[in-house]
Amino acid sequence: MKDLIAKLLAALPIYARQLVALLLGPKTAILQQDLESDSALQQALTFLAVSFGIAYIAQIPFLPGGQDKELIFGVLAVQSAVAFSLNVALTILVWKVVGGKLAWKKLLVVTCYFSGVSTILSLAFFLIAAGTFKLMDPELYQQTMTGLIVDPSDMWNSGGEKAFVVLIGVAFVVVYAWIFYIWGAYRQLMQVGKLRSGIALLLFTSLSPLLIVIQMVMSAVLLPLRNGPPVPNELIGHWQAMQRTDANGMRVGYILGYTFEPPQYKIFPAGNYTMNMVEARGAINAKCYVSVTRMEYGQVVVHGSTMLLTPKYRAQSTKDDCSGKSWTSPTNLSKAEYQYQISQQPSGWTLCMSNRFGQFCLLPKPQ
Repeated sequence: MKDLIAKLLAALPIYARQLVALLLGPKTAILQQDLESDSALQQALTFLAVSFGIAYIAQIPFLPGGQDKELIFGVLAVQSAVAFSLNVALTILVWKVVGGKLAWKKLLVVTCYFSGVSTILSLAFFLIAAGTFKLMDPELYQQTMTGLIVDPSDMWNSGGEKAFVVLIGVAFVVVYAWIFYIWGAYRQLMQVGKLRSGIALLLFTSLSPLLIVIQMVMSAVLLPLRNGPPVPNELIGHWQAMQRTDANGMRVGYILGYTFEPPQYKIFPAGNYTMNMVEARGAINAKCYVSVTRMEYGQVVVHGSTMLLTPKYRAQSTKDDCSGKSWTSPTNLSKAEYQYQISQQPSGWTLCMSNRFGQFCLLPKPQ
């Protein structure tokens, strides 16, 4: 990592001059170069590499905690290389369709510079979007940045998350505006008229969303590599605790059960959980009891030894066998955070969950 930073710092003065020139006058900055020289491709690839390097280093603070930064850099490098290759292939295709006079080396050089600028523009808006998200909803931002991604419904209800999505959308608009801005350089390079150039631009803007979809699919495939399993395998399954106590002429018994499942979709690293608890109490010699049933299900995210439960549904009902009455009590969908530990005791495996209200332990439910 230190070597990468040192190389970027050494290349920054020249890079900065090139970037400013491209932003102020992309067509002039490109066409005044000797695109046929031996060093042209090397300089263009260096510009592109520095752009990717800056983007990676700037995003390090936003990576979830506990990540292998070198591994993430390798993953992003592969994604960037594939995205750039597809972008070059699409550019060649649209110009070939309209009869452009393809100069392969020149086109590659130009695309390196323009893709580098697109990367920096996207990065700038990402940083603005992330800063806005943090300012408007610091709690959800912190959970997201540390890998504790919560219920997607919470994310869409967050003003900070909505602002983040809007600004990312603006970034796409700006990048496409940049493509429109620099298209004249391609037109002159391909030696075609404005009509055919317009057709090529229309084809490019129509097909380029496919490149974004491919990148999203790659991210979804590589997500387990970056984020690790959302619910540890040792936690998945059915856990249960049973207890009965007799004191002061009263008998109290309960059955508590938790079921943890892996996520249905890997795009959100949150598994599913279900909780059921039945508690009954009454006089020891009585023939009837008052029972309380609690049922809950939602999403679970595990980060280290911390378990965050986000309920999507919760209900509590009470039944009085003595009077024959039953009623339902209102409940809220507040989240619960536990520290958990799974250990092997002489009696078998045990799951213990604790928070500020105390600790309870469960055993695997017999099959």
